Amino acid sequence: MAQLISLEERRELRKKQITLLVKSYYEKLEFLHYEPLNLLIDKALDLFLDSDLTIDEVNDKLIEAITSRKKSLMERYDDNKVRDNHETIYGQLEQLSRLMSKIDYQLAGALCGYLKYDEESKRVHDDIDICLNEDDLEKFQDVCLDLGYQFEDNRLDSPRILKDGIPSGEHELIAIEPNTNFHVGVFPFERGEDGSVRLKEYFENDDGVPFVREEIFNPELSKEIFGRETIDFRGTPIIITPPEYVYLLKSYTNHEKDRYDMDFFESRMDRDKMLRLKNLLRDGKRVDTFPVEDVPTLHNPFNDDTKDLSFMFEDNEFKINEDSISSMEKEGTKVRVKKKEEIKSQEDMSMSEEGFISNAIITTLAIITFVLCAIGIAIIYLVQM
Repeated sequence: MAQLISLEERRELRKKQITLLVKSYYEKLEFLHYEPLNLLIDKALDLFLDSDLTIDEVNDKLIEAITSRKKSLMERYDDNKVRDNHETIYGQLEQLSRLMSKIDYQLAGALCGYLKYDEESKRVHDDIDICLNEDDLEKFQDVCLDLGYQFEDNRLDSPRILKDGIPSGEHELIAIEPNTNFHVGVFPFERGEDGSVRLKEYFENDDGVPFVREEIFNPELSKEIFGRETIDFRGTPIIITPPEYVYLLKSYTNHEKDRYDMDFFESRMDRDKMLRLKNLLRDGKRVDTFPVEDVPTLHNPFNDDTKDLSFMFEDNEFKINEDSISSMEKEGTKVRVKKKEEIKSQEDMSMSEEGFISNAIITTLAIITFVLCAIGIAIIYLVQM
């Protein structure tokens, strides 16, 4: 008599099968080595371990994800796509920087290094990231309005959730150019009177309660990271995050694009400064997490017609979410069509009103003419008598 397999044993067997599938593809496909094997296995288990898919169906899904990953890697370094992407990114950055001279902000991410070392990358950049003092949010909103961006403040309704203890997902503060895929992601922070800085990330817990995770940098460390290091970009000063700190942040991730950036930074950055930052980070930073009672929210008139749009990208490096990009383009088209329909409706209404007035005038003139003719005929008749 065959022995029955318990649910726990069946789950363990499924886990081994999925792990074996990922390992086999990892050994055969070198481009997957941009991410650690254990990270890819964890992602596959998160997606498929408790799903209703058969192992054959899981294998098909893995092939789809791997194919999509390969395509995204090729596109990220395609010369034409890189050129078009840089034209958008650098053009928007030039406009943005000119309007932010009186705002406490600094550029974040890999662009800081490429701009400082005066060399464009050979890869596509997803967006522009900035660190922004929460006290200057209204000023930043005004900049967004001037540039025609849609500004969203989702700190109390954050799309982020905790993943391995760190908020993951789209920015809770984001500015989007409605007609393109371009957006500015905002990392809010607060400056203390003692010179310290609190970098904030808002998220929702499993019960939907808004929380904030704060990285608190002591004054000495804040001076190194948030000391307003400035470079010149196309005749405009831009405040940047030190590339040495960007390098350290990227060294904790395993994404392929981060490894590419690190290779570029390696021979150019100030290694003494990087070592100084590493030493300061050991005791100069702490992390606090607590519920958010309230934060001042901002209203943006650009949101009125587009508040139902979904511009959020899935935070999943295992597969590219191209549908979200095409969805954003379709929704942007819907908004433009809606505005055109509203304008046409107003024009039609105006034309109808004008037509009604014209018809009324013509009718009145016709009646007057008829009356005058009748009077003329009566007079002629009386004269002839």
